[in-house]
Amino acid sequence: MAAAPSIQPPSVHSSIAGESALSPEMDSPESRQSEDKEEAAAATTQPSDSEISLRDLPDLEPEEIERRLAKTRQELSNRRKILIKNLPPDTTNQEVHEILKEYELKYCFVDRNKGTAFVTLLNGDQAQDAIRSLHHSTVRGRLINVTLQPTDSLLCLTNLPHTFTAQQLEELVRAYGNIERSFLVYSELTGHSKGYGFVEYMKKDSASRARSELLGRPLDDRSLMVQWMDVNQLSQEENLHSKCLCINRLPLDLCDSEELTQLFSETYKPVFCQVSVCIFLCVCVHHSMVICHLLHFQF
Repeated sequence: MAAAPSIQPPSVHSSIAGESALSPEMDSPESRQSEDKEEAAAATTQPSDSEISLRDLPDLEPEEIERRLAKTRQELSNRRKILIKNLPPDTTNQEVHEILKEYELKYCFVDRNKGTAFVTLLNGDQAQDAIRSLHHSTVRGRLINVTLQPTDSLLCLTNLPHTFTAQQLEELVRAYGNIERSFLVYSELTGHSKGYGFVEYMKKDSASRARSELLGRPLDDRSLMVQWMDVNQLSQEENLHSKCLCINRLPLDLCDSEELTQLFSETYKPVFCQVSVCIFLCVCVHHSMVICHLLHFQF
């Protein structure tokens, strides 16, 4: 077993991610404007991903690298759905709107049986501010809890072409339902895609359909891999950037991903684990967690 901290899915030709301190403002899916024109224009002048390696991609200006990283941070933090719990049983939508009068509500539903309001705000900034301001405040003498809504509709797409743009990713995943957010992960050194990204759908059935139809789908000279993702493991930006362990000399008859997952679960439970076509296993470590990505190595 050998550690390979410079490997990110889906190719072994990649760079170790550095750190960046840029903190952009956040927006909502409704107000999202295409920021990928330069990226798309650059892609049209390049040969197909099957004809080039990461070493062949052009150097990007520092401003463009920062723009791409800023977009990823923006979408990473753009969780705008909140839960308000322990409300009085007769709480109405109008009362919830009054509680959140400082914010722009896009959706509100009150479950009176549970004393819970499901609210979608304009963007992640508003959601975080509402949590800071209203968590453990009182409504008619009752202490309320305000938290982010959990999500079970988040997917991780790996083995994407390195020339794939954020706009292309959005077009690819939008065909299966309304999306809450989607973004690629870029190298903090080069600004080029690491070959994987994330999409969160508004509904679980849309995510299920996307996973079913995209898993194994040919794209250029590779096959897409799609796996469910725990949103809690994307709570911090550094968790986006994997450091990989590549394991070779696996038994030729070892081809069951579930078996590999069980083996690694003795230490950390992988979110995604797969044997590549070249009988390698790549395990990507995120500090205290492990994510295994499929790599189709190109020699």
